[in-house]
Amino acid sequence: MFYVYKIISAVSSLAVLPAMVFSPMIYYYISSVALQGVFTLAQLVGSDALANAMKEYGWENVPKGISGTLSMYDIGDFVVQFGGEGSSDEFLKTVEMMIPSLLATVIAMVFTIVCAVVTVVLAFACKDNRKVIASSIAGAGFSLMVPMLIENTLYPIASGTINLGSLLNTFWAPLIAEIEELSVAPLYYVIPALFGFVALWTILYNATLPEKEKAERLKMIG
Repeated sequence: MFYVYKIISAVSSLAVLPAMVFSPMIYYYISSVALQGVFTLAQLVGSDALANAMKEYGWENVPKGISGTLSMYDIGDFVVQFGGEGSSDEFLKTVEMMIPSLLATVIAMVFTIVCAVVTVVLAFACKDNRKVIASSIAGAGFSLMVPMLIENTLYPIASGTINLGSLLNTFWAPLIAEIEELSVAPLYYVIPALFGFVALWTILYNATLPEKEKAERLKMIG
């Protein structure tokens, strides 16, 4: 049971690392007048390609927009693509305005990752696994700060203060696409749940220890 505890704790904590990078973090919904127009026209002319596309994506009616999720990997790739030499001045000003919030988000994410790594090390190397509980609770706390900071960062765009037209520096951008919703994807909360699981697993494991070992651990400092 001793080694089973260590392995499960380590694997659960390590799972936080890829989850932080590749798990869906931001949900978006973008409406598109142009998309509706194209699909409506194709529907009128009886396009087989349209029928197949709607069947493939499970659309019963002409879609009004597109939705999906973005991971931190996707967001990083987006910033690289739009943050080059061809970026509009408005886009660069927007990014500059968001820098304090972005930095706070990155710091919270870094601390979350550090807590995950520390939890793995403590699970293997520390006999007093109460420290694992402390590290897991800290990781859960930092990981719960991340969505709040992300929502604060995205608020100007989600509220419509900054629209797609201003970002792309063109008045006709809203005719092509308009951001309707930006929010934290529910699946992100798997990350604090992993930390919570490790803390709970450690508590339950400690509860099964022999009374003699429990007494020894109570004498430990730290």
